[in-house]
Amino acid sequence: MLTGLVLSSLAVPQAKASFHLMQIYEVIGGVNGNTSAQAIELRMRTSGQNFLSNAPKLVAVDATGSNPITLIQFGSDVAIGNLGSTILITGPNFRNFTSSPGTFANDFTLTNLIPASYLSAGRLLYEDSSSDILWSLAFGGTNYTGPTNGETTNGVADPGKFGGPLPENSLQALVYQGAATGQNTNNATDYALTAGAATFTNDAGTSFAVVPEPSSLLLTAIGLAGTAAIRRSRLRHK
Repeated sequence: MLTGLVLSSLAVPQAKASFHLMQIYEVIGGVNGNTSAQAIELRMRTSGQNFLSNAPKLVAVDATGSNPITLIQFGSDVAIGNLGSTILITGPNFRNFTSSPGTFANDFTLTNLIPASYLSAGRLLYEDSSSDILWSLAFGGTNYTGPTNGETTNGVADPGKFGGPLPENSLQALVYQGAATGQNTNNATDYALTAGAATFTNDAGTSFAVVPEPSSLLLTAIGLAGTAAIRRSRLRHK
């Protein structure tokens, strides 16, 4: 019996060390109004948090804290698990809003996007497989009326909410302001918009800057080139 109790007590910290100590580090709900271009970056608060095959998940709820949508339930690990290592989860269209879509590499693809109706006010949750809330990012200020509490693995029992929406109409993202070891303490001050265009980083350490959709830039360039060609043609025929 004693041996069983010892083994059981040893198993608890090992399980807690596998994926629990994680931040919701950076989030973008859309780029220039295109809400299919979503990305969430997690950041490890200590080493050894890369064992996502233990099935943690990302969940979004609406402005009342209801109607949960599982964005992804992880089923495989990532290779690098150092303090500060990041995990990049994106919608399938996000690559087209980065500076190098041809070489873009995320770590996971969202099974479901955050619904567009949730972006003005809602809550993003990092949970374990039993739906215990390990990190909470509520947003929308007074427009979010749901609960803001969770468990205390990564911070206080109730970190409150950020005053604004999740960004979707620019190139900016919402990013955690603390260190990699920082806690889920006060969403109102712990998060802020990036100063300019956001950059997201995958587990391999490769970063991707957010840009307007390259295809739209290409169409603009083609249009400008066509206009210039017409002008040259008219000048030649005068």
